[in-house]
Amino acid sequence: MVNKNVYHGAVGTAIAGGVIGILSGSSALAPWGILGGLIAGWSANTTADSLYDGGLAGLLGGILTLIIIVGVGAINVVLSTGSLNVAGAIGAYVSVVVGLMIIPLFAVEGLIVGLIIPSLRRIRS
Repeated sequence: MVNKNVYHGAVGTAIAGGVIGILSGSSALAPWGILGGLIAGWSANTTADSLYDGGLAGLLGGILTLIIIVGVGAINVVLSTGSLNVAGAIGAYVSVVVGLMIIPLFAVEGLIVGLIIPSLRRIRS
């Protein structure tokens, strides 16, 4: 069973990454997988759970971010050009480039932060 905070972390990552990606472009997306790992890993009981939850939140957050960016970009292209063909071509290109870059990056960031969070919790308490 997946912890509820994994979904919260994934949605938080997707919202932050989607908004930043739309406003600033895909080059500004790099650090947002950390947010998913932080949210998901904070409530985990063990380091292994935190590692798993953080990585899964980063992975799901990366996929959701990709869906948001490609969806908004396609709507923007359709409204600008009036062509579904152009929107499909640009959407396919963006989804491959951003998907290959962002999804693995968010997952690795979530793993790393998920691994660090239990230590930070112990130091804090």
